[in-house]
Amino acid sequence: MTDRRTFLRRSLRGAVGAAAWGSAACTPDTPGARSGAAGGQASGTDTRSNVTRPLLRPWASDIVWLDAPGQELPVAYVSMALRQVFVDYDFRDRAAWLLRAHISVSTALWRIPLPGDPPRQPIQPGDEAREFEELPIRAWDPSHTPEIDDVRIVRGTATHRAVEFACVPLVDGAAEAWLAGGPFEIAVSDGSATGSIREDFRIVGTGLTYADRACSTSGDAVQYISWASGG
Repeated sequence: MTDRRTFLRRSLRGAVGAAAWGSAACTPDTPGARSGAAGGQASGTDTRSNVTRPLLRPWASDIVWLDAPGQELPVAYVSMALRQVFVDYDFRDRAAWLLRAHISVSTALWRIPLPGDPPRQPIQPGDEAREFEELPIRAWDPSHTPEIDDVRIVRGTATHRAVEFACVPLVDGAAEAWLAGGPFEIAVSDGSATGSIREDFRIVGTGLTYADRACSTSGDAVQYISWASGG
């Protein structure tokens, strides 16, 4: 996992600050209620929309960032590279619960399971990969570029974005490229003031990248990374 993060960090090209799939993410095609979309709900919300013109930014040689402007700051943020957790104190208990964290009484370090860890596997003191220093959320830099497996806690309840697009240009890339992806679905916060949910920065789908704007040549495989709630 450490090698994977190092590869992505070194491969990063032109990515910008923290991003979210909020209620205005990526030009939804049809806002509002939809039925028949694939996948289960992460909450009782059933608001859905199609995303057909996402903002696509380079991340690595074969990974593209599905980006969208953030609606507001998170109430907690876990940086895997820095091994730090930034928390709004008013949401501290909620964040600890969503992260399945144990906060050490003696050291004040947060012991947080990593992706792939068994749900009830205990974390031993001194496990540096899973121990995080607590800092106030005001110490978090909003321009921070997320790393794969970073986690954030944001306000809102879960909604779903059905993502499917064809021949959409890459932005901020060193070379021109056009991309296609989907159909796949991403659960994200709806940006409301009700509740709070966990979003992980992770691979969410696959697609193809093309060298010509007509997407008429043979495409190369690409993966898409974004903030997403649930597994």
